[in-house]
Amino acid sequence: MNTGKWIDNAFFGLHFDLHANEHDALGSEVTFEHIYAELSKVKPDFVQYDCKGHPGYAGYPTKVGVPAPGIEKDALSVWRAVTRKLGIPLLVHYSGIWDEQAGEMHPEWTTVAADGTGSKHLHCCNSAYTGAYMIPQMLEVIDRYDIDGFWVDGENWAAAPCYCERCIELFTQETGISDIPRAKGEPRWNEWLQFHRRSFEKHVRLYTEAVHQKKPECLVCSNWMYSVRQPDDISVPVDYLSGDFTPAFGCERAAIEGRFLASRGMAWNLMAWGSYGNDLPIGGFTYPAWTFKTAEHLQQESAEVIMNGGGMLVYDTPQRSGHLIGWRQDILAEVAAFCRERQSVCLGTESLPQVALLHNTADFYDNNDPLYNLGTASQPLEAALQLLLENHCHVDIVNDTNLLQNIGKYPMVCIPEPMNVSGQLLDACKDYVADGGHLLVSGGNGASIFGELLGVETSGEPVDGVYSMQVGKEAVSAKGLWQMVETAGADVIGYLCKGEEPVKDRLEYPAATINCYGKGKTAGIYGPLFGFYFNNPYPRLRKFFGSIIEELHNPDLIRVEAPARVEISVRARENAMMVHMLNRGSGHPLSPKNSAVEDIPPVGPIKITVPLAREPERVYTAPDGTAVASEWRSGRLEVLIPSLHIHNVLIIER
Repeated sequence: MNTGKWIDNAFFGLHFDLHANEHDALGSEVTFEHIYAELSKVKPDFVQYDCKGHPGYAGYPTKVGVPAPGIEKDALSVWRAVTRKLGIPLLVHYSGIWDEQAGEMHPEWTTVAADGTGSKHLHCCNSAYTGAYMIPQMLEVIDRYDIDGFWVDGENWAAAPCYCERCIELFTQETGISDIPRAKGEPRWNEWLQFHRRSFEKHVRLYTEAVHQKKPECLVCSNWMYSVRQPDDISVPVDYLSGDFTPAFGCERAAIEGRFLASRGMAWNLMAWGSYGNDLPIGGFTYPAWTFKTAEHLQQESAEVIMNGGGMLVYDTPQRSGHLIGWRQDILAEVAAFCRERQSVCLGTESLPQVALLHNTADFYDNNDPLYNLGTASQPLEAALQLLLENHCHVDIVNDTNLLQNIGKYPMVCIPEPMNVSGQLLDACKDYVADGGHLLVSGGNGASIFGELLGVETSGEPVDGVYSMQVGKEAVSAKGLWQMVETAGADVIGYLCKGEEPVKDRLEYPAATINCYGKGKTAGIYGPLFGFYFNNPYPRLRKFFGSIIEELHNPDLIRVEAPARVEISVRARENAMMVHMLNRGSGHPLSPKNSAVEDIPPVGPIKITVPLAREPERVYTAPDGTAVASEWRSGRLEVLIPSLHIHNVLIIER
């Protein structure tokens, strides 16, 4: 989507923040020559530099907020001069509703917990903080430095229900409800949370519109807004979407966030932490013995982002004086070069519909950690994605509205362990399958919601227990909520077992079924395959799930024969199809104690079969431009990729 804003072409950026505290000698080692030399190594499209962190101290001499007491030089003015010389945008990292200094000065602005305890750092979205403090300071930064954007941190992931008098009064005015719920399960709890989500969006809207009024070309992003943790339809006029994924095992977080952000119809990027370690720094107050990632580690994480159409950022922490560590910039230059080689086949491409994976807004908000934190609510979604990726499916994660609007574009739709499905979506699924679509539904409640489509009838109430499923001559178990079903037209493709001896222990109830409905097909899995797989990624569960995809016999899906660690993403531009391949492997064993990707052994060969109506004009790989062995016959193109190191792209020109 081309908006005409500079963010449309911002492919690789750098992020530097300090979360300044009272002990820092800020700017003491910042010079134009030093910053210019280090950024010139990497050649980023834009940079984000420190402005105000969670402790609430500004890293520049503010007259609106609280300047850090140890400022020795105005580093932000130096960064503004350097970025002007380089001809690139300068954004600032700015902590939003998390501000400890403002909380100390104005405790009346902070949130109040259900037990009456006031926060010392989190601000109520209905308080004067946004309008009287945050917005004036943001406008001050624009006036002083003419910046090009704000990356606002400490936002939705920090937001919490607030029981201050303001919120209670506003809630009662809006809803007429005067009996305020204090915990999940109490009457009106969902209405209470929805009120606070509206309040958060109002807060972001206020400062976004204020910034745009001051400088229309100054872009605003609220960290993790409208990501997996906030699947609502977009209503606030932020300019792009972004988030910083986890320092350890970042590809896992980037995989789900990127595939959801890519469906949102806005420019987006994701940020990798350049360093990792086992003790997390908090607000700049600790100085942990973290270490910087290898180039291959960051390249693998970058590929996960850019192959899904996003921009890439890497977060590097300067020394407390503002000095940039030179050898780190050398590594970042390698990562930037890796991304640049792939820019022409990543930026500006669109997803080619294959599998739509539903991120059900109602189910998420019924089970997440208020207001926007994941808790366990996204686990079935994340595990469904992982199983689909490990079986080499290209996946778009979509919310309810998106699926309703675009369901007919997808050869396959997957609904992971639903609890609440609207009548509108259920009708859309029926029409979709009747017209030739393929639907896969999992979970103990799936049969009661989609029974007609699945061709089954429930038998009794769901049972919380451990059951096994046959996988070839073997079996694999999963624990959770299972629904016993009886077929009403469906074919059984695997029975439940009370133990792991498939023949001796077989029960009369199906674990999974296939059903023909109109011109299409449905597959049902009647237990917690995805929710269980999240914490128990057993290879036999992956194989069982893969056999169900095979039983659907979907002729429109791209097929890949490769180890499970190879992910694909299918993109398109004009007359070219791009099949991105990512090697998620690691040479040295990984563990909770060691998340370092030291090296990535090549994997291969990889066989790719693409449904294609006519013979392509050219088949090759990028960025190397190498022709590959291929054969087209009977509407299918078969390609053999001998080896894959980290990331490569099969280009099919039609």
